[in-house]
Amino acid sequence: MTQSDIQNQIPSEEIIKELCTCNGLCYERIEHEGAETKRLEMFFSGYPRIVGLSFFPSLKIEGLQQCIHLRKLYLYCNRISTIENLENLIELEVVWLNGNQIKEIKGLSTLLGLKELNLAGNSVSKIGHCLDPNEEIEKINLSGNRICSFKEITNLARLCNLKDLCLNDPQYEPNPVCHLCNYATHVLYHIPQLQRLDTYDVASKQIKELAETTVMKKVMYYNMRIKSVQRQLDEELEKLRERKCKLQKLPEEQIKHFHCHIKHLERDLEGLQTSGRERAGLSRSFEGENPNGGGESPSEAGEEDNPERQLLHKLDCLKKRIAFWNKKLEEVDAIYHLEVKKKKKASNLAVQFLLTELETVGNTRFEEGSPSDPWFNSCYDLILSRFCAWDFKPHGITGVKVNRVIRVHNRILKMKFEERFQSFLEEEDIGDSTNYKKRLEYLFYVLNPGVPLKKKQLIQILEEGFGDARKVSGSEEAISLSNSLSICECPRIEHFQRQAKSKGDFEESFKPGKLIISKVFLRNSVQARGTEPITQANFPGVSSVYRPRGLPPNTASATGNGTGASLEKPKVSEVCSSLEFRNCDCSFRQCEWFVFDHDLVLPEYVVEFEFITLVKEETLFSSLSNVVSEEGRRNSTGFILNRDLQCDDRALNMEPIMKPKPKIVCLDEKTILAVAKANVFSRITVLNLHGNRLSKLRDISRLTALRKLIVSFNEFTCLDDVYHLPNLEYFDASHNHVITLEGIRGLNKLKHLDLSWNQLKKTGEEIHVLRRHTPTVLTLNIKHNPWHKPASVRLSVIGQLKMLTHLDEVLITEDEAAAAAQFIADSRISQV
Repeated sequence: MTQSDIQNQIPSEEIIKELCTCNGLCYERIEHEGAETKRLEMFFSGYPRIVGLSFFPSLKIEGLQQCIHLRKLYLYCNRISTIENLENLIELEVVWLNGNQIKEIKGLSTLLGLKELNLAGNSVSKIGHCLDPNEEIEKINLSGNRICSFKEITNLARLCNLKDLCLNDPQYEPNPVCHLCNYATHVLYHIPQLQRLDTYDVASKQIKELAETTVMKKVMYYNMRIKSVQRQLDEELEKLRERKCKLQKLPEEQIKHFHCHIKHLERDLEGLQTSGRERAGLSRSFEGENPNGGGESPSEAGEEDNPERQLLHKLDCLKKRIAFWNKKLEEVDAIYHLEVKKKKKASNLAVQFLLTELETVGNTRFEEGSPSDPWFNSCYDLILSRFCAWDFKPHGITGVKVNRVIRVHNRILKMKFEERFQSFLEEEDIGDSTNYKKRLEYLFYVLNPGVPLKKKQLIQILEEGFGDARKVSGSEEAISLSNSLSICECPRIEHFQRQAKSKGDFEESFKPGKLIISKVFLRNSVQARGTEPITQANFPGVSSVYRPRGLPPNTASATGNGTGASLEKPKVSEVCSSLEFRNCDCSFRQCEWFVFDHDLVLPEYVVEFEFITLVKEETLFSSLSNVVSEEGRRNSTGFILNRDLQCDDRALNMEPIMKPKPKIVCLDEKTILAVAKANVFSRITVLNLHGNRLSKLRDISRLTALRKLIVSFNEFTCLDDVYHLPNLEYFDASHNHVITLEGIRGLNKLKHLDLSWNQLKKTGEEIHVLRRHTPTVLTLNIKHNPWHKPASVRLSVIGQLKMLTHLDEVLITEDEAAAAAQFIADSRISQV
């Protein structure tokens, strides 16, 4: 037997006695004296091993960082709270720090040769990426900690040499995650190289295959459900598009009708003004030849001007009707995009819920409610009972409508809640006089009004609880909750209204809202004291603090456990959910709560609701039945009333009445000369071919002096006949069926181009043609074309047509031009 073996057989008690003797301590009083000892001398004492350090909790190990050749370190069963001073011990292979008070894994990143790590019996709750540098590690024991999430275990999958993992050692309490369903399956699927799990042999190939098969079935199931959600979204978006098209049909038809009349009137007005100028010229020459002759009387001149005034007045009325219908089109489009955004957000949230279920292996589930579910109706009634119409009256809100209720089943959070609740029952003697169930309350989570509840934050709360969400004014220690919809939502509404007012956005963007309803155990509560910050230091020994919104005069604050009447649910007769209750005392029951212990707040429901507002003007998008069909033109109680169409008829029937003219189907030399009222092509500067049935412009390039060309309301599908017109400055091809601009060339002096109400789709190709062949264009109108990417059309056009001043009848600002230039630059970078 070697000397080392002989030393190892020395009992631990003898070593501890020798240690006490060398340091002047009494072994019999070690429990008392050891707690106060801050320094031990072990130099040259010949101890075979270090034992008994648990008797000296106040010790600090000094000089450990100098032991650079240390390979094994055993510091278990102490009071170490932080892993530190190990950075220089790069040869360490075994570290035992079990039985300490460590909450965070850190300080091990330089130990690249570490093979075994024992952190059992600590308070570690997160693993994260802290062990990623320790690629050589083979054995980890994390039993007896507070690891609750499968995501934390998945972080260990990056340790490709890990063979032995223990999260549920029989010598320690298991981690909470070990109580979850499919725990072993999840671990073996994500860390397939494991040979032992929780002291059990899992090296068998059959075990690994079974885990992989189980997980793959779940993945396939959830992928199927996600695709189903996406299909449902596509169907709903298609229905919205169809509805939008139906609602826009009547305004578009009216606008086209008015545009056609305006073009007719402008042509007649131009002809009238031209003939007037010619008559005036003849009159002046006649007066020159007959100086004694009399001219027209003032009354006769007024009669001549009367048709022109009538035309101008009618043009003004028609343009006002176009502006009216354009406003309705914009309104339909705005609400359509709002509806699309809502649908996409709801769908994305549903997908995220499914992914969360998959990642947690079904331990966090989300159940969609329906009116047939009792809990759905309970949530609905709870929200109605806590809605005070008088509080929302200043915002024009008369009621609340619940659109969706999602029930949250979170095993780990429920387990924590029940453990804390049970520990309270064991600690306190609950007599008959105290009903602990009255301390259970359902409260709403109060958000910061300036920070809306994002999807990521919502998922984090529902999956991990309120541990990272404890933020209130002046404090990050408590969770802010309330039993009142007014306290939760009024600040948010005010914030949104201020924001909408400053930006000019849609006024009622605050209408949809989201609530988290949590079950809360109000263990021992006190009332807040004035403006004193709500922190645990200011309220020691208290689990929650409440702040009543209003108290009747001469009313004493609640005593005892602090709950008082504020926790009593309102009677049905006391519920103020409509403006009929004029003597409202809701503020006396409304409270805001601040709970310090987040384990006592269990999120159970997510409610999506919508405020009902006073109807100022019903939108065109509100109901398909509000659209008046062209055949019937029946009365409607909605937005488009019969009087609107009557206004249109009155505007169209104003004097002068348009007389129908024969439509030109084919263009030839004789027709061109007749329309232009000219003798030769070289003298034609204006050609108005509006309102015909033309599909070709043959010989148009012969009009070299042409400055203005109007071909609106025809049947053109392309404009390849429009080329080499060196003097053309104005070109109107609106209200046709143009699908491409290929063929346009040589329009170097063009200043105004109208291509609205056509069928142009390919943004890049059409802009390229315009940039190459119309370099000097100043005003361009391309509205009401079915562009493939309508959101980026404006920036693309402005960024590439540098001379533009107006696009779609809107002035281009310097900021918009700069944004367009940046957009083009970014597009080129992405293409490279």
